[in-house]
Amino acid sequence: MSVYLHVTLEIHAAGLGDFLEGMEKTAVPFLEGEGWRLAGAFVQRTGRLGNVIDLWELDDFQHYDRALQAFMADDSFPAFRDLLARTVISETVVFADQASYMR
Repeated sequence: MSVYLHVTLEIHAAGLGDFLEGMEKTAVPFLEGEGWRLAGAFVQRTGRLGNVIDLWELDDFQHYDRALQAFMADDSFPAFRDLLARTVISETVVFADQASYMR
């Protein structure tokens, strides 16, 4: 049974473009290669502007750790980690199960 990963990232306004590019070119392709399924990716238009919300579907809780360990061992990760250090103010990670009314 799938588990969902809801990630909210508060991004420095000046770094939003760089963050989005890094996700598109580095993180998303790598994580999808590890079997994560991106169910949605959003940039807030109201509230705290520039917040990014990602919704991933994973096989199980261990899938999260396996993919992150693989990413951290990949040659692309040091540059991506530096990008995160420059652009991300905070990150909130929440695991969720599918609600009974989801189609």
